[in-house]
Amino acid sequence: MCRTLTGVTLALHPSQVSTTLGDKMDKIKDLITVLKGGDDLGVVIRSHIIVEQYLNALIESLLRSPEHFRKIKLDYNGTVKLAISLGLNPRFESSLNAIGTIRNDFAHNMRHNITVQDANNLYNTLDSNDKSVLQSIFESTKEKIENNKIPKYKELKPKDKFILNIMVICGNLHTACNLSPNLSNSADPKGRAAD
Repeated sequence: MCRTLTGVTLALHPSQVSTTLGDKMDKIKDLITVLKGGDDLGVVIRSHIIVEQYLNALIESLLRSPEHFRKIKLDYNGTVKLAISLGLNPRFESSLNAIGTIRNDFAHNMRHNITVQDANNLYNTLDSNDKSVLQSIFESTKEKIENNKIPKYKELKPKDKFILNIMVICGNLHTACNLSPNLSNSADPKGRAAD
């Protein structure tokens, strides 16, 4: 199930995802702030940008000459395929493709709202471990809020479900970046790999 590249495992073990998400709560809080603000269109576009930044950081960290990669004009789908070709666990492909599909639908059809179907389709691309992590994050958050008036996950607004899905996907990508041989522990998706 795990693929390795230069001796570093890039496939994620369930315990790594949970630990990484727990250890990186400040980055997750920042991610929530960025995603929560604004309308649904903004959430979808910002999610897509953040995910693509993670993918680019991961790809660059695995290349001998990342400056040449920066000159290549890959579309999002090509970026996903290249990341997987370089060692990102293929189990992420359907989630990453779903984000691209939702973003394209918003961009080309002038949509303004994340639908229940969008949120459910993205959730359905997660594997059972990622769904478990998502539910765990949600329940943990609910427990920390006074007068816990947060509805059950199934009753959340589509935008909130979408954001939770993106958090799990970004947590996975963050972990993959941390496991990459050439990235520092910061795994800032805006950062560049060491040349």
